[in-house]
Amino acid sequence: MNLEDALLLHFELKLELRTAMLEGRQLDAAQIGDCCGCELGRWLQDEGRISCARYPAYQQLLENHREFHLEAARVAELINQGQFDAAREALAVGPSRYSQLSSAVGSGIAELRKRLFQQFSG
Repeated sequence: MNLEDALLLHFELKLELRTAMLEGRQLDAAQIGDCCGCELGRWLQDEGRISCARYPAYQQLLENHREFHLEAARVAELINQGQFDAAREALAVGPSRYSQLSSAVGSGIAELRKRLFQQFSG
């Protein structure tokens, strides 16, 4: 799996949430909340677990990724309920839990990429 592609897909989720908010479109919050439903989640549960479970960064990424999907599902529910101001606030850059978890997932992916590079280049 290409970890950079996985990171891009998670960033695109924010765009999907914002677009749904602008269009007043309903989202499948259960699907969004399923951390094993995306490519990164499947990799973390399978190949990533096999090759990276010994790294503390793996455990942290696993938890942050799960929490990220739960928070994204919460935002999707706000959108579905028409609570657009609350959804906008929940997606705000910086102080929002969504933003913090998104950054944590990005940092975790970067750390695992570094560990994997060291593992296979050494």
